[in-house]
Amino acid sequence: MERISLNNVSNLITDGDYIVDGLKLLNKKINIELEVNSLCDIFVDNLANIEEINIVISDDSSLTLSLLGEEKTLKNKINITIKKNGELSGYFADFSENNSDFNCLINLADEFATGSFKVASLAALSDYKKIDISLVHTKPKTHGKVECYGVCKDTASLVFSGTSHILKGSIESKTQQTAKIMVFDKDNKAIAKPILKIDENEVEANHAAVVGKINDEHLFYLTSRGLSETEAKELITLGYLKPILLGFKEEETKNHISSLIEGRM
Repeated sequence: MERISLNNVSNLITDGDYIVDGLKLLNKKINIELEVNSLCDIFVDNLANIEEINIVISDDSSLTLSLLGEEKTLKNKINITIKKNGELSGYFADFSENNSDFNCLINLADEFATGSFKVASLAALSDYKKIDISLVHTKPKTHGKVECYGVCKDTASLVFSGTSHILKGSIESKTQQTAKIMVFDKDNKAIAKPILKIDENEVEANHAAVVGKINDEHLFYLTSRGLSETEAKELITLGYLKPILLGFKEEETKNHISSLIEGRM
């Protein structure tokens, strides 16, 4: 089914599949609100032409948000508010070149609001990328989860950050942040620094940060099977980053993202 284009500054949407194309927007800022009890899927393309996206997920509504970054430079601010019983499944595939400064704030604004956000990023050559995904739990019984996976090679820099903040009174809330970066070369600068800020006792909160070099045993095994070192690294990278494809509906888009990963290797 063909997606419906969202080009206006402000948009009220209901059930359906939508596309936000940065090249077609009337403004570099877009506001989107889901009607109550809606089920929506939004694909955002040409992200470099969009400075700010503001989204409200109304009561009992669900949104899948898929963002693709492939241009030379990205600088984006994303604000998402999730109301009662609302649900977000967010995905950011970052295979842009040069520099990225991506900031996403998810406000779990009412009871039973749920938000998850997954990131896959590849930093190569002299790229400098900063990706911050933060959660704010403002009401009880809210759930948030952030997972960031990155690969860093050549002389590139990659920073994953974000704060999960559970406010006082947000009892029975759950929050989780994971940031993992695999480094290929000694001149990489990779930082994973998820932060927990907890103002309430009756909650569940955890975070994990891992930065490490490519597994030598995996590399040796693949090269012993006839692959070159470059081919082996490419295969490992694809396995590490390709799960992000689950967040993109069209096969054409999935194939394009796979080719972007391979091209940057």
